[in-house]
Amino acid sequence: MGNNPFGSLIDFIFDFYIFLFYIRMFTTTRERYDTLLGMVYRATDPVLRYAGSTFRFNQFNFAPLLVVALLLILKGLIFPIGIAGTFQNFFSFLFQAYALTLIIIMSYREYFVNPIVNFAQRLVNPIRALAANFSNSLLAVNVTSLIIVILLHSLVIFIFILNGWIGVEDHSPAKYALLKSLWLILNLTTFFIIVIIANALLTWFSPDPMNPLVQLLSLLSAPIVDPFRRFIPPLAGMLDLSPMAAIFALWFAWQVGASILALIFGSRLLAIM
Repeated sequence: MGNNPFGSLIDFIFDFYIFLFYIRMFTTTRERYDTLLGMVYRATDPVLRYAGSTFRFNQFNFAPLLVVALLLILKGLIFPIGIAGTFQNFFSFLFQAYALTLIIIMSYREYFVNPIVNFAQRLVNPIRALAANFSNSLLAVNVTSLIIVILLHSLVIFIFILNGWIGVEDHSPAKYALLKSLWLILNLTTFFIIVIIANALLTWFSPDPMNPLVQLLSLLSAPIVDPFRRFIPPLAGMLDLSPMAAIFALWFAWQVGASILALIFGSRLLAIM
């Protein structure tokens, strides 16, 4: 079903609503009136309006979590990937989202001004609180948090392998699980490439600088693009080539990272990622 346009559309709708209901678990009532997060409320309210009070416990509403689980199971029953594969993909997506948020917090100094990143920061605060038990340094807390996330995701993948839900041929389950986590982090370079391209295209249309999404794209791309902008003057005084240079640098970083992983884990194992 997923190999045809209709199947791809259904797959996207499932993923979109799973994402919305997951986000809804962590939103506050005040964010109902936010421009972007308010759309999450409007999209999920028709379902949660009837189940919200039933599954609320100690100020936490479990209804969105229940809906996420049901949607994942339903998707697994519909698509050939199966229930186990659907849950694995969901956990891997969450892992990348959490790892990305931690990288943003480590790398950027103005994340607190954007409501989207501010919300994402709230998602990782429990992990950062755990990491704070090992160090008082902010950098060490963030790095430790990233390590914890990597280990947790590797553990989940390892459990999936032991239960036969992921085939690793004759490779070590532990090595596969750890490489899977590191590989997903390495592939976040693709996310930043997309962000840089989107931000560069937006500059052609003079978008509203107060729009949270516009601010977020600028926030994420600036620390990567700005160093190149200092050394690469605009072509003919108009065409900014620094985004292209930043994209090439990210591509080169991916190549180097992939080579290092192949050297450590072996190219044969890397080939099945």
